[in-house]
Amino acid sequence: KSTLLRLIAGLETLNFGNIILNNQIVSKNDFLLPPEKRDCGFVFQDLALFPHLTVIENIEFGLKNLPTDRRKDIALNFIKRVGVEKLSKSYPHDLSGGEQQRVALARAIARKPKLMLLDEPFSDLDSRLRDIVRDDIIDILRESGSTVIVVTHDPLEAMLISDRIILINNGKLVQQGSTSDLYFQPISKFVAGFFGNINTFDGSIINGKLNFLMGEVSKLNLKDSPSVDVV
Repeated sequence: KSTLLRLIAGLETLNFGNIILNNQIVSKNDFLLPPEKRDCGFVFQDLALFPHLTVIENIEFGLKNLPTDRRKDIALNFIKRVGVEKLSKSYPHDLSGGEQQRVALARAIARKPKLMLLDEPFSDLDSRLRDIVRDDIIDILRESGSTVIVVTHDPLEAMLISDRIILINNGKLVQQGSTSDLYFQPISKFVAGFFGNINTFDGSIINGKLNFLMGEVSKLNLKDSPSVDVV
């Protein structure tokens, strides 16, 4: 999953296929548009804050093409929006995990990228803090108008924050759709089990009728099979 984000950002080279952003090919096997020309914001799992820069300097880093005063105004605005204005002169090692998370997001979103890439951004936070930071950050991202791709291995988190989910298993796309699509209409036992607790029974289909521990079900239009899973 992390490799997929790095490919989208232009930090890795494709072996085959294309990556298209805003109807423009940015990667193919003989072409790579540099990361700085893709208008992507990237929050890495390890956050990648610059340890020698203060909070405000970290956020200003991506705004070097702007005048100094404008750069500082934007940085201060985003520091306030993510709730760390009292820490503007602190260094990353002085911050808690949640505070570092907010600074990393502010640095990425201050540039107003068209696409935000978040690589398991909340995985290192304890559960109570994760809920608070996640809700705050998702609100800010929704306000920004950027498209956001979030990598997460937490099915509940995916359900809570996503408009659309793409489920990948062993490097292959298994199912994609809205949260309700994947929860109420899973296409396989794997999908059903990933997003909720399931009970599984052994069954068989004979003459179009499903037989299992809890009885018989007809009119399913299923092919006969001596052994099926009933989920």
